[in-house]
Amino acid sequence: MNGAPVLYEESQGLAPWVYVLVAALLVILAGVLTLRMRTTVTPQQLTVRYGPLGTVRVPVREIARAEAVSYRPVRDYGGWGMRGWGARRAVNARGNRGVLVIRVDGSTLLVGSQDPRRLLAALAQAGVSTEDRLPTEVREL
Repeated sequence: MNGAPVLYEESQGLAPWVYVLVAALLVILAGVLTLRMRTTVTPQQLTVRYGPLGTVRVPVREIARAEAVSYRPVRDYGGWGMRGWGARRAVNARGNRGVLVIRVDGSTLLVGSQDPRRLLAALAQAGVSTEDRLPTEVREL
């Protein structure tokens, strides 16, 4: 060992596919951790953008009414994210409160919100008929 010639030495790493897999998982994790839901109300429309996954636009003239509600994300819609199809859809990122938008054609869109009363007030300001169905005191978790 001291000054003796090395007769054999080997260094091994992981297979290249393992590095590709880890990189792909890191990209997916970074995407999930930076995913944001943005809700905007203008006098013309309600817009809910869920990062690069999609955008839902509802013209105010197509909204019959809106209700601030408490809901069960997993039981009512199968969890968080962009959920549902057809006449019953939900867009939510976390929590269990939101605004249920009932369209003129009877279809619904549940928009999750950390401040559903402010969202409801904005819709009322845009001319939508609203109803607050949340309890007076909402306990934060």
